Amino acid sequence: MNRKTIILISTALFFSSTLFAQGFANFKVEGALTQTLLKNNNKTASVIETIIDGTLDIKNLPVKYKLLSNCSISESTPLNNDYTKSKQITINKKDGSSKDWNIIVHQLVPGKLPLNIAFSKTNPCNTDFTNPKSWAGYGIDYSKPTVVRMGNDGIGFFVAYDSPAQEATFELTVVGGATFNGEFDVETSVDGKKWINLKTYKPGDFTGTEKLNLSLPSDARFVRWVYAAREKQNINLNNIYIK
Repeated sequence: MNRKTIILISTALFFSSTLFAQGFANFKVEGALTQTLLKNNNKTASVIETIIDGTLDIKNLPVKYKLLSNCSISESTPLNNDYTKSKQITINKKDGSSKDWNIIVHQLVPGKLPLNIAFSKTNPCNTDFTNPKSWAGYGIDYSKPTVVRMGNDGIGFFVAYDSPAQEATFELTVVGGATFNGEFDVETSVDGKKWINLKTYKPGDFTGTEKLNLSLPSDARFVRWVYAAREKQNINLNNIYIK
């Protein structure tokens, strides 16, 4: 188990540790590319999020889950196996209280090169939860729809493409304009499961907003950006161009 796998698993466990009395004990999608992230939100709907590849049947997805004791899924929001779109369900408890959950399953399929991903007010990242698509967030802050906002260890953004690429260009922004003081990884993969580190940005490597460029291995078909070690700074990712 490599360091990034440990980080991603730890992220899932971190978010799920506060779930008691909120509904879900676990949620697993067979064949997923990531651990399932269960994020409990007190003031808004809680979130379940994971990423699958293009070989699975998104309209009949094998899912296993377990609810906490005294919890049940509301009959008004039944849970079926069609995940072509995100879905909101309500968990009821015997004491009469309830909790809303958004379940987001991203199906990642290769996009045609060149691939241009840029979020803005007219192209927000928090409304495109239909499947399949060539990019997927993992635990990002969807309340900041004009960028890919990362605010915790293990938060990531995935992109898939269909043929050999030469390079990836992208923008990283330290929120607040300060000099970066954490660790931020860019990794590539042939199959979306086994990842190889391409570059680790360390303290002092960039300040404010910087346009960065990395050469890509010819056999790679996936790139992911992961906040490996957060040090009290949020990071925005945007304007990704792969060719």
